[in-house]
Amino acid sequence: MGALLLIIALGVLGFGLSQHLKGKRILSAPFKKTGDLAKDPTSSDPKGAMSTEGAVLAETPLLSPCTKTPCLFYEVELEREWEKQEQTQDGVKTKSGWSKVDSKREGMVFKLDDGTGAINVDASQGGDFDTLKKNFTDKVKIGAFVPGDLKFGELRMQVPHLPAGERTTAFRATEKIVPVGGTLFALGKMENGSLVKPGWRSMMFSSKGRDGLLASTAKKKKFSFIGGGVAAVAAIPIMILAPTGTSDGCPSDLSGTVATCKDNVTSENTYSLKVDKAGSYEVLVTPPAGKKYPMIPEIKVTDEGGEVVAEETGDVGSATTVRFQAKPGSYHIAVKSADGKVSGGYDYSLGISNKLEVEAVEAPAAPAEPEVEAAAPVGKSVAVAPRSAAPVPAKGKAKNKRK
Repeated sequence: MGALLLIIALGVLGFGLSQHLKGKRILSAPFKKTGDLAKDPTSSDPKGAMSTEGAVLAETPLLSPCTKTPCLFYEVELEREWEKQEQTQDGVKTKSGWSKVDSKREGMVFKLDDGTGAINVDASQGGDFDTLKKNFTDKVKIGAFVPGDLKFGELRMQVPHLPAGERTTAFRATEKIVPVGGTLFALGKMENGSLVKPGWRSMMFSSKGRDGLLASTAKKKKFSFIGGGVAAVAAIPIMILAPTGTSDGCPSDLSGTVATCKDNVTSENTYSLKVDKAGSYEVLVTPPAGKKYPMIPEIKVTDEGGEVVAEETGDVGSATTVRFQAKPGSYHIAVKSADGKVSGGYDYSLGISNKLEVEAVEAPAAPAEPEVEAAAPVGKSVAVAPRSAAPVPAKGKAKNKRK
C-alpha cells in the first residue's frame, strides 16, 4: 500500500514539475503581436523561441478522414480488440484486451492575426493542443471471417497484420480534431517566415490565450505539488511500518518463527532468514487445495556463502517440508514451482518454525512397586523365606580401593 501510494505521489509530483517547466517555457519565449512578429522574427531567447496569439485564418482547412470535418489538425487511432487462451492454476481461462495497432495524424499551415497583420503557423508536425477533442468513434466486429479492409465512417483502411496466438474480435477507430475558428496562442520557433516546431520540442497551442494558459499552468502546478507532497509524506511511514515482501502476504525478511502467510510465485520468490540462536528449522510450503494445475513445490535453503544446506522437491500439489540445522547468521530460502509457468503464478502458504537444541535431562527413576505375596491355598502352609536386609549406603563419598 505504501509503495503504491508513493508511486502515485511521484507521478503527481512529476506532473507538477512538467507544469512548472511549461510555465517557465512560456515566460522565457518573447511574446509579440502577429504583425510585429512577421516584420521582426528575431528572438532574444537563446533557443529562438517565440510566441504570439490571434484569430485563426484557414482558407482551405483539412478534412478529417472519418467525418470530413474541417480542422487544423486531426488524429485517428486504430485499436484492436483481442482474446487468447491462457493456462492458469485454476484451469484454462480466456483473457481479452485492447491494443493500439496504427495511427494517422496530419496538420496544416494556417494564419494567426490579431489585427496587426497575419503570421504563418505550421502545425504539420502536430503539437500540444488543448483544443484537441474527440470527434468520432466507431467499432467494427470481426467474426470467423476477417475482411480485407475496414470502414470507419468515410475512412477505409486495410486490415493490419494480426499476431499469432490471439483471436481478433473487433477493431475500433477514434478520431480527434482541432476545429477551425476562434483564437489561438502559439509558441514555436520562427523559420523561413513561419512559426514552426522548435527542434525536439513540440509546438504549444492554447485557446485560453497566453495569460489564461499561464494561470492554468500555475494552478495545476500548485495542486500537483501539494497533493503529491502530502501523498509522499503519508507513504513514507506506511512503508517503514509495513513489512516488505515478495507479494501481499509474506515478508521478504524473516526472523525466527513465522506464522503461516500466503504468497504467489511466477518464477522464484526469495526470503532472507536471520538466525540469532542455533537450532533446528523447518520450512513448510503448502499449495492450496482445489487448483486444477497446482504447483510442484521446490524449496532450497542456502547459507551466507551460497552453499546449499537443504533442498526438497515435492509432489504435485503436496505440502513440502525441508529441515536443517542452522547456526547464527543469515540464510536464503528460495521457493518456486518445479514445472513450467502458468499465467498469474502459483498460490501457496509459507510457514517457518524453529526448535532450539535442548540438552536431554535424565528423568528421576520411578519408585519401585511393593512386592505382593501370593496368598496360600486354604489348608496348606507355605514357607516364606526371610527377606535380607537392604544394604544401607554409607555417608560420604565412596573411595575406590585398589586390589
